[in-house]
Amino acid sequence: MTTLHGRSWKFDKDLSSDQLISANHVFEFDARMLRHHLLAEVKPELAKEAKPGDVIVSGGEFAHGSIHSHPFIAMKALGLGLLTSTLSRAPFRLAIFFGIPFLIVDKVILEAIHDQHTLSVDFTKGVIVNETTHSTFQAETLSPFLQNIVDAGGGLEYARLKLNQSQG
Repeated sequence: MTTLHGRSWKFDKDLSSDQLISANHVFEFDARMLRHHLLAEVKPELAKEAKPGDVIVSGGEFAHGSIHSHPFIAMKALGLGLLTSTLSRAPFRLAIFFGIPFLIVDKVILEAIHDQHTLSVDFTKGVIVNETTHSTFQAETLSPFLQNIVDAGGGLEYARLKLNQSQG
């Protein structure tokens, strides 16, 4: 089960892959380095102040444009989750593969969450509690199979788990 508790980092507009991490870092794959560059040109304080359990809340299409794994590597390194209104096919798959807990949420939920609200999000059940406003919301969850991959920590970790289970 994946539940995160932390602050919201709210963005009202679309966030492209190149806004999430500048193309200047396209040849870096070290999570310890990439975590310092997440949203550096849009909200530089995020990489410095975000803590595991915090959630990026994106009111537009998340990670659209160039297809890069870098933002998801950085999000995983920071321990962040994601609530977004839209996630196209490639970013959806990357989020699953890297084990980023996320929910696709509607406009009502997005409008009820502001920057730096305290959230508790149960990604398995789709329950979002905005502790700042004392509001609770329900979102549609991932399928159990995809949620199992996220809960395992991503595609590679899920494959290792299944391999160990089959050998044990």
